[in-house]
Amino acid sequence: MTSIYNQIIFTLSFLAVSFVLYFRFGFQISKIIRRRVCPVCFAVGSTWLFLLILSFTGIYEVNRLLIAMLLSESVVGVSYLVEEFLLVYNLKFDDYLLKFGIILYGTTSTLTFAFIHELIGLLLFLPVIVFGFLSLTPIKKPS
Repeated sequence: MTSIYNQIIFTLSFLAVSFVLYFRFGFQISKIIRRRVCPVCFAVGSTWLFLLILSFTGIYEVNRLLIAMLLSESVVGVSYLVEEFLLVYNLKFDDYLLKFGIILYGTTSTLTFAFIHELIGLLLFLPVIVFGFLSLTPIKKPS
């Protein structure tokens, strides 16, 4: 059993490495997906994805509450993208209502992951990921 302290140090270390890797590879990733990617979003998303892979494959034991905290950070990040989403798709909608809905839904999926069932929580979290991706500003190709 890996101690929680080791897991925290490992997580923080990987988060820092992901942030640095963004500046090496993030621009290439942005070109591939044709959307601008935030360095913090990249680092946090990469970290929880990496920890999920390690945990589900049994390579490294990770406390799911630690992963749930990172998922929650992504929920907050996605809620900050609401205005961008509305601009990108030229929608007229109350941004506060949409932000509140994302926070409420994302929190529900994260709590489900943390306290009820990991897989169900992750399945519920998928719409947050999709909305976050759709909210990223598209990169226009030069004409």
